[in-house]
Amino acid sequence: MVKISYLEISARPDFPAHGRPDLHLFEPTLQTLAKQTMKDFEYIVIDAFYHERKDYFKTHNYGLAIKHIPAKPNPWNELNLVQACHQFNKGATYASGELILMGADSNMYPPNIMELVWEQYKKGYFISLGFGMDSTYLDEDNFPNYYKTNVPTDWYEFLGYKGKTHMDYRYHHLFDALSKTRSDITGQWYYGMSSVSMEAYLRVNGFDLNFDSGNRAYLSDCDFGYRLAMAGYKLAMHKDCYCVEAYADRAWHKEMKQDPRIEIVCNYALLKFNLAKHRFRANEPLSDSDIEWIMNNVCPRICEIKEQCRSKCTWRAPFYNKNEIELYEYWRKQANRTIDLEEERNKIQDSEECEGTFVNVK
Repeated sequence: MVKISYLEISARPDFPAHGRPDLHLFEPTLQTLAKQTMKDFEYIVIDAFYHERKDYFKTHNYGLAIKHIPAKPNPWNELNLVQACHQFNKGATYASGELILMGADSNMYPPNIMELVWEQYKKGYFISLGFGMDSTYLDEDNFPNYYKTNVPTDWYEFLGYKGKTHMDYRYHHLFDALSKTRSDITGQWYYGMSSVSMEAYLRVNGFDLNFDSGNRAYLSDCDFGYRLAMAGYKLAMHKDCYCVEAYADRAWHKEMKQDPRIEIVCNYALLKFNLAKHRFRANEPLSDSDIEWIMNNVCPRICEIKEQCRSKCTWRAPFYNKNEIELYEYWRKQANRTIDLEEERNKIQDSEECEGTFVNVK
């Protein structure tokens, strides 16, 4: 067992970074993880295109313990849709760490990130990382407006990037005017780059696979955070815990159908349903009566954006996309499954033959 399992999901082409046709998507993370002050971790990549680059880490590993595994079987990848919940849950079944840190390809991390998230975990906190992007190779006038310019850092001035960091609004809201280094948060700010203990991950039964509904698992991370809080765990952000993306935005692999996005059901309604019913354990069947309750109670009553939905999203209100009935029926079949992530993990951990490429793994 290691202290930390770093889970990285990917569905991008080999060279997605803006202005960097020479930079492989795994290198930013690989090279910053290789510089970590705490070495007791493993690096797990759950890759929708494993079959195209399954040998990459054999020659590019920097001495790290790496498990590179295919995202499949995944009912949504089979339709060429990017869905993160299945990927993270599969990664957790392969993980041997006491603590999980979740991330994505092309991310760069401070050299003490593993040390910091472990330290905060021992103090009783799961940390949601601040999220930034580097604009060295991007016209800053076209940068997303929800990222504010932050004081440049120097720890990642390599690979051609100059430390021109833009951090998301949550980070600035909490730390620009406050002297404290850690701040408690709700599930609403528990984003995909976050830590969670293996015990907690299994107790809440992982990410809710119902959120894999066409739109890149939108809000699944916030739902995960809310369910962790319902189960009694503490969430926080820390001033020194953040990551910076070698800016790739939505550079999905050409086989993925992500432009325009496809929305099958309203994930916000699913989130509100889990909160209203106090469902902190995910991946139990969503019955017809549950769907009816969402349509009769969440959408017309509980939801704060119901008027906007009725006026601007008439194709969706209430709850599901009336223009994608075939996909909706496909989603309903997936939502009727019962999954016990701990049982699935035990099968993997006990197996002598696991799919994937394993490098420097004992």
